[in-house]
Amino acid sequence: MGIVSGRVGGVIGGYDISATVDSGVISGRIGGMIFGDDINLTYSMEEGFIKGRLGGAVFGKSIEGSLSLNSISIRIGGMVDGNDLELETGGNSVYGRCGGTTIGFDVGIDFFEGQAVGRLGGGVVGMDVNGSVTDVEPIIAGALFAITYYIYKVNHRNSGSSGSSGGNR
Repeated sequence: MGIVSGRVGGVIGGYDISATVDSGVISGRIGGMIFGDDINLTYSMEEGFIKGRLGGAVFGKSIEGSLSLNSISIRIGGMVDGNDLELETGGNSVYGRCGGTTIGFDVGIDFFEGQAVGRLGGGVVGMDVNGSVTDVEPIIAGALFAITYYIYKVNHRNSGSSGSSGGNR
């Protein structure tokens, strides 16, 4: 059984990831016990697919796409409220993009001796990745870290104050 665990972001801002990978099934949790999503995915390298659900049956996001040892191409969410995640491997790294060229984020994660370190987003706006990976393909682990950041961004999209007044008139 493989394990992916770690943190995307810092102590205050960010989400934890804890997932097991076993016989084509990925299960676990993104975020905390209250704020976050369950992970329920199935995949097959031989058949080239990954699919499943983040969150619950009512509130959550579907995931579906293609997968190989060197690349993953998935849709997180629906056609209106979702984004594409495109990643590939090179050496000990997983890199790519989630979202479009204007709205989205870059993915760059390095894997070395069971550790995963990298950056999601840009140099100024983004979050660091710090995790551990045991017996999991880098493309799967990289996708899980990127999905964690995506879920964090979606859950915090409208949580800040805009500084404007005159809300309910």
